[in-house]
Amino acid sequence: MKKLFIFFILIFTGFSSFGQFGFGTVGGFDFYQRYKNPVDNIAYPASGNALLNIIYGPKIWIGSKKFSVSLEGQVNLGLTSFALKDFKGLGAVSFPVIGKLNFKGLSGFHTGFATGFSIGGGVQWSKTELFYLDNKFKNKGVEREFFDVIFGQIDIGVGSFGTDGSFYVRYGYNPDNKAKVLNIGMVFNSNKTFKKKMKKLGNPPEPPPPLPVIE
Repeated sequence: MKKLFIFFILIFTGFSSFGQFGFGTVGGFDFYQRYKNPVDNIAYPASGNALLNIIYGPKIWIGSKKFSVSLEGQVNLGLTSFALKDFKGLGAVSFPVIGKLNFKGLSGFHTGFATGFSIGGGVQWSKTELFYLDNKFKNKGVEREFFDVIFGQIDIGVGSFGTDGSFYVRYGYNPDNKAKVLNIGMVFNSNKTFKKKMKKLGNPPEPPPPLPVIE
């Protein structure tokens, strides 16, 4: 985990000397998500959801038109997540921190409409049975604490002038406790710094009026 963060910090440091820098946001939704808790041998460990999965968080970019590096933090809230095998409660939440290498249309700095892709990875903290954990399971000793996994992710989509949208797949695993996560959905990025810059370039100040001619 530490090596992953050090890797992306070194990339950010290298790019900061010559790349463009941008602040913005990431938002979206999951088509499907599945979280598997560490096995407790008491209750079914997994929880899934295909409805009402909301994503939002801050994002920063460093790079250029064809390539950039980004770092983002998300809140992913699944309001109707539950375990189909033995219902214990509702809801799930996760907090992924993601470093990405972004190409072409997903670079965040592309000045024309283009396709692109991103590859990345990070750490995700997840919790299932967010609401109303059933007392029957509590009495058996079932606990649903946050668990962490290391994950990989790929995004494929299109973008233009600081805005892009992509389809993504994320898979994570913790070899120590066998916890797993799977997220599949859509994300939309907005590089607000770059969009403001483009707006200024597209609307230059009006030239001063000509001097009067003295005859």
